Amino acid sequence: MSIVLALGLALAAPEPVHSTLEHRARFDHAGESVDTHYRARVVLVRRQLGSVAKAGVPSTLRCSWRAHLRIDREARFGEARRLSRSIDRKAILAGSRPGWCGASDTAVDREVARRAEEIRTHLLAVAGEDRDVLKAAIEPRGAGR
Repeated sequence: MSIVLALGLALAAPEPVHSTLEHRARFDHAGESVDTHYRARVVLVRRQLGSVAKAGVPSTLRCSWRAHLRIDREARFGEARRLSRSIDRKAILAGSRPGWCGASDTAVDREVARRAEEIRTHLLAVAGEDRDVLKAAIEPRGAGR
């Protein structure tokens, strides 16, 4: 394997951001109180684009990045019953910076941190969409027939 290919694969590997968001909700369904806990973490994927040019020629080197949201849900209800689920929300944020990806790590991390409220909005939307999935999983089989 060439060094260039190995470097490209390493740069495209997902990289978790250190922050974790959490959301808790409680609702009643099918005569039971359901407590849900969502833990979300941002995963960054960086991709090196372009090339370094010779002296006097503008470089086309850019670092393209996308932020994905990886959410783990745990629901507790009834007599110590649990339901878990993992949910991925792809490309909730995206951007591009000039130069090498390694040189823009701090700037990308700051951009993601600055947009924390936008990320939280995605987490709340996922939690809202998940409620119907969770209700269906709690329902006893054949209850609607």
